[in-house]
Amino acid sequence: MNVKILQLDVTYAKSLAELGARLFSDTFSDDNPPDDLQSFLDSSYSTEIQTKELTDANMFTFMAFDTQEANKPIAFCQLRISQKVYDFIGSTPEETIELQRIYVDKNCAGKGVGKKLLEKCIAKATELGKKTLWLGVWEFNPNAIKFYEKHGFRKVGSHTFKIGNKLDTDEIMVKVL
Repeated sequence: MNVKILQLDVTYAKSLAELGARLFSDTFSDDNPPDDLQSFLDSSYSTEIQTKELTDANMFTFMAFDTQEANKPIAFCQLRISQKVYDFIGSTPEETIELQRIYVDKNCAGKGVGKKLLEKCIAKATELGKKTLWLGVWEFNPNAIKFYEKHGFRKVGSHTFKIGNKLDTDEIMVKVL
């Protein structure tokens, strides 16, 4: 598989909204009531929301394209700088960056796309002078947890993640850069 990764600008808002909604739904639809899932998708993946995120100076978004399939979007990730950082992460807000989202088309899983996106995120975080990369991953997503552990992340805590009216627990994982 030949993959091209681009850092996105606002011209990709519609494509990002569509890809994000599709990949999140593909990943979590079996585990969430349809109304809760739709509520989350509406509040996270509209073109307007992606436009706002793509123009936010504290967010960095990358999309992977399959060059063998007419540059079809197959994955994306988003980094976010925030002043709200959990104490148990072990770094100051100025030293940290969150890997807020990383999703890969299930047909591309295991083909190195997630690894390439993660490498792009680590490079961007390093370029920004960050010392710690952190993320939240659903406690019942063992494949994702295993992926992150394989790439040097370790669990340090947890937080609640809301999908519609449903509350889930995310493991908080960190990687020292």
